Amino acid sequence: MPVLFGGPACCAMSLQLPTTIRIYTRLLDSGHEHARLWHVLRSLDTQGSGWVCFDVTAIADLIGVSVRTIQRWINRGLATGWFRSARSHSGELTLYLSGIGAVKNALGVDSLGAIADVELHHLGRSEAKALCTALEAQYRQKQAYWAAKKAKKGHAKKLVLKPWEMATSDKLPGEKSSVVVSNGFQIPGCSIAGLAKATDWSQSTIKRRLSNRWRLERTIEPIQKRRVATELDDPELLFLLRESNCGFLVQENAVGHTRVLKVIRSTGRSKVVSLGCNIYAPSHELRSCRSLRRRVSKMDSVRSQEDIAI
Repeated sequence: MPVLFGGPACCAMSLQLPTTIRIYTRLLDSGHEHARLWHVLRSLDTQGSGWVCFDVTAIADLIGVSVRTIQRWINRGLATGWFRSARSHSGELTLYLSGIGAVKNALGVDSLGAIADVELHHLGRSEAKALCTALEAQYRQKQAYWAAKKAKKGHAKKLVLKPWEMATSDKLPGEKSSVVVSNGFQIPGCSIAGLAKATDWSQSTIKRRLSNRWRLERTIEPIQKRRVATELDDPELLFLLRESNCGFLVQENAVGHTRVLKVIRSTGRSKVVSLGCNIYAPSHELRSCRSLRRRVSKMDSVRSQEDIAI
């Protein structure tokens, strides 16, 4: 049965589901299962009216859930601000979808997160969670790259390497899944702690979702990642680590920051490195959507001023 699209009074025009669905990671992985339905229905609203008319059974078959699940999601979405109104006519349901900014504010999140166009099969329960975490990591490492680039001046900018390229490149030496940098070169990345701070997810949740073992157990495609290791020119420390026979050392400075030191063998010699965060190869092209982000940010500013006035 075809999915139907139309305004509040007309559901006569059939429309096939688009090949890709645009997702917003902080909205999709917000702890609300009906977020998946909202994203799918938005892809059917090609005119941007907010009104979507559809057959519940057809949508349930597309997403791979029961009709009762769709009905439950609709009721929860109406109660939590994802859908503004609903009406039924001749066995079809018409929903008025809330806008992106309205959903973001209803959730209380500070950003839309990563934005990408993905295929429908990525919106399964576990698949959506895994995808959102991977895309968010790619988004944050991209932000870290541009921030590091901005902080440098002149020719020093060339020392900042693109993490999404280095995650799959063999240009730099390394040991197994590591990539070693030296001589002032820098590969910005996204740490687990940094990702947890920027989102509502715990560090244990992020580690689990970025684990390829966890992904393969759920038949989810693994991700390409490597760990950045910065070479230290410290012969005394190298000698200490080699004599200790443990291979690694955890150090903590006066302000409580720790670093993990390890001895690796690369290009025919042993070297001591400081292990950093992981870098991730892109699985999907991230969309910048600057105008949308500015518009949503402006809506937040207006609401904040209204709250202060009240």
